[in-house]
Amino acid sequence: MKKIIMTILATLLLSVVLVGCGNSEETDLNKALGAKEMTVTPTKVTREKAATDRKRILKIEVKVKNNTEKPIGIGAGNFALKDADGKEYDIYGMKTDSLGQEVAAGKTITGNIYFEIPASLEKGWMNYVFQMDQEPVAEWLLSFPGK
Repeated sequence: MKKIIMTILATLLLSVVLVGCGNSEETDLNKALGAKEMTVTPTKVTREKAATDRKRILKIEVKVKNNTEKPIGIGAGNFALKDADGKEYDIYGMKTDSLGQEVAAGKTITGNIYFEIPASLEKGWMNYVFQMDQEPVAEWLLSFPGK
C-alpha cells in the first residue's frame, strides 16, 4: 500500500514539475498534505539575511492540524529541503519560534521551519515525515521569493 501511495505521489509531483517548467511561479504553497494523523500546509515563504552574503535563511510558515483524538508532537526535524539536483539543506535551528511542540487532539497550530540555503536558490522541494526514519508522506515544490 505504501509503495502505491508513493508511486501516486511521485506521479503527481512529476506532473507538477512538468507543468511548472513553463511557469516559474507554479508551486504547492497552500496545498494541504500529510499523513492521516497530521495534515501540513505551507502558508508563507520568506527569506532573511544570513551571516554571509552567499547564504540566506529561508523561513517557511506551516499550518499543522492533528487529525487524531490524542496529542501528537511535531518539530522542524520532521521536515527536509532539497534542490532540483537532490542536494539537501540543513535546518537552521537558532530561531526561538521554530516549530517544535505538541499539537492537541483535533487542534491546528502555526509554526515556522528555517533552512540555511544559498542566496541563488530560487525553489526547492520540502518534504514531511510523520515519524523519523520513515519515508516522506508529503512533498511540496516551493518557490523562494527575492534574493
